[in-house]
Amino acid sequence: MRIVDAHTHFYPAFAANAPEEWAKSANEPYWGKLVGKRADGKLSLQGFPCEKKFLSDMDEAGVEIAVIQGWYWENAATCELMNAEISKLVKKHPDRLKAFAAIQIADSSSTTKILDRARDGGFCGIGEIHDGVQKFSYSGPEFEGFTAKAAELKLPVCIHLTEETPRQYPGKCETRNNAALDAARRFPEVDFIFAHWCGGRVFESCAEIEKLENAYFDSAASPLMYDNSAWGKGCAMRERAIFGSDYPIRLYPRKFKTEELRTIVETAKLHVPEAARENFFHSNIERLFKL
Repeated sequence: MRIVDAHTHFYPAFAANAPEEWAKSANEPYWGKLVGKRADGKLSLQGFPCEKKFLSDMDEAGVEIAVIQGWYWENAATCELMNAEISKLVKKHPDRLKAFAAIQIADSSSTTKILDRARDGGFCGIGEIHDGVQKFSYSGPEFEGFTAKAAELKLPVCIHLTEETPRQYPGKCETRNNAALDAARRFPEVDFIFAHWCGGRVFESCAEIEKLENAYFDSAASPLMYDNSAWGKGCAMRERAIFGSDYPIRLYPRKFKTEELRTIVETAKLHVPEAARENFFHSNIERLFKL
């Protein structure tokens, strides 16, 4: 079984070696909260593998290709800085790594620049974006201009959706999920990937997503939020579900003190219905990204 992980992240050494200090220097306060000391005294869930470990963890898990999602940085300058580093990485390992470009939609001048450079930079999509953190509006002119350019370049867009439940955890930041889904309706020429099981929407009402032919959803961070029944429920729409891990987040913090990828892959293999496995693990994402 070929496996493509459509939702991973990577952070270069200058940001990974002292992440809390770097976040302060880069004026990225939300990121600083995620990687800094937690109020409950527990370790941050964020892992920071080097290039070698990233690839070795892929090998151990049997992941053939990993798609590195951009982070939802608050500053356009950070997006450009990180994109430059990720571009070097994917060009170094073109058979193993693909990437989405980080973007700050609220800064339209930077958005245009990043989109114009995306293909030459080796990027196959745009995102992950987060309206709650990045303070943009799905109904604003900046987003409309962004989608027009993404459609022209045929670049899919990954959107972070936060689950709409009372459950609280460090770093939880609300997203306008209805507005995000409405954006997919208004811009049918753009393919959208709604992360984290579409913020849990796939477990509530598959019908509204099924009507959106340009909407997909991934399984990123599933073990942190849902039990193993999520795999079967989420893959009921076999043409839309995409495997994503959210590596290098520590997905099983009670078992592992460092990031690892093998456990989520093995768990998904065990619980995804056989009829949906080929689509879920590689066919849907290959069709979408034209890999």
